[in-house]
Amino acid sequence: MARPEIEPKTALGARLREFRKKLGDPDRDEIAKRLGVSKNTLASYERGETEPTAAVMAAYRREFGGSLVWLVTGEGPIFDDPSSAPAPTEAFDVVLLQRIGDMVQATFVELKQTPPPRAITGEAGRLYNELLQMVADIRDEELVEAVLPVVRARFKKRLQEAAAEPGSGKRSAS
Repeated sequence: MARPEIEPKTALGARLREFRKKLGDPDRDEIAKRLGVSKNTLASYERGETEPTAAVMAAYRREFGGSLVWLVTGEGPIFDDPSSAPAPTEAFDVVLLQRIGDMVQATFVELKQTPPPRAITGEAGRLYNELLQMVADIRDEELVEAVLPVVRARFKKRLQEAAAEPGSGKRSAS
C-alpha cells in the first residue's frame, strides 16, 4: 500500500519532489543511489526537513540533467539541454559554490541579520549565477578571485537596502 504524499516544508523540497516526478516518478532507491545518499535522506530533502549539500545538487545535474538554476531558485527550465550544456566539471564548481555559501552566511552575520530558512542556499545559487555572468571562464581562478569581492559587495548592499525598507517590519534576503 502506497503511503500518502506529505507536503514539503520548503520550496526547495517541493522542487526536488517535482523534479523526481518529472523523471517519471522512478524508484526512490535508484535516485538515492545515483545521488550518493540514502533513501531516507532523499525523502528528508523532498519533505524540506534537510537541505542537500552542493555535491548532491551537482549530482542532480550530472546524473539526471537537472537545471541547478531551477532546482535552487525555481527559475528557468527544469532540465538542462544536454546538447548545448557543457560538461558538469566545466559548468559547476562545487567548491566555489560552497565558498560562496560561506560568504553569504558571513555577510548575514556581519550585518547582524538572521537569514530566513533556506536562504543561504538560494542566495549562494543566485550569487554563483551572477559570478558566471561576470567572468568569461569560471575556471580562471585569478579572475574569479578578483570578482568575488564585487559580488559580495553587491549582495551586502542589497541586504542593507532590504533591511532599511520602511514599514516592512522584517528583513528580506531578496
